[in-house]
Amino acid sequence: MSALLNGKISRYIFSLLVLVVFTSGVMGQQNKDRKPPVKKAAKKPVAKKAEPQPFLRAISVQADVAGPFISKLQSSGVSYFEASADLNLRNKWFPVWEIGYANINHVADEGGQYIAKGIYNRIGINVNLLKTNNPKQIAQSALFVGLRFGFAPFSYDIRNLPMADEYWKTGNVTNANDLKASAKWGEFVAGVRLNVLKNITMGWSGRLKMGLSTGGQTYSPWYVPGYGITGGTVWGFSYNIGYTIPLK
Repeated sequence: MSALLNGKISRYIFSLLVLVVFTSGVMGQQNKDRKPPVKKAAKKPVAKKAEPQPFLRAISVQADVAGPFISKLQSSGVSYFEASADLNLRNKWFPVWEIGYANINHVADEGGQYIAKGIYNRIGINVNLLKTNNPKQIAQSALFVGLRFGFAPFSYDIRNLPMADEYWKTGNVTNANDLKASAKWGEFVAGVRLNVLKNITMGWSGRLKMGLSTGGQTYSPWYVPGYGITGGTVWGFSYNIGYTIPLK
């Protein structure tokens, strides 16, 4: 009886061991067949595209208020008035047109008189060196450099011009009236423009004028409208008050 009981217990233990081994093998095989979970890549935040900046932002008109005072201080019989208009392209580029009128009646120390008048023009471009943080904002203040091409068709008279004859040791007076000239020159410009009130600006600019050409006249002009006294490079200064018309 005891031997029979021991045999049953042994078979039961053996069967239990076989079941444990079989179950472990099956579970191990299932774990091998399982694929490891795939981690999904985190989506990168999509950067918003910057809104395209309008091409034409504003139109500005300006007047040089320093010109009449400078001409009075020079006391050379020169008076002039000048105005300008420019376009604001992407707050960076400012094509500009300047127009003015000059009237000259100058009497030299030796008695010669120079009379001239005419309209002059300058065309060119300014480049704004200041960056605008908000592209939607129209830049009304600027620190700029630029180039100009100036031209002025005008007429002039020369009166009572002393002429000495070195051979005969005599002197006479020459008059030449209604002489014509067409002057051309270049300029380098730098300046500042500040927005002082809504759409109202003030600023100054300095310019170096050079490369004057007036043609082959017998009597060269003493003063060219828009350029100044002939004979070399000329410095110019202007102080402007302007109004800006926003567009976009």
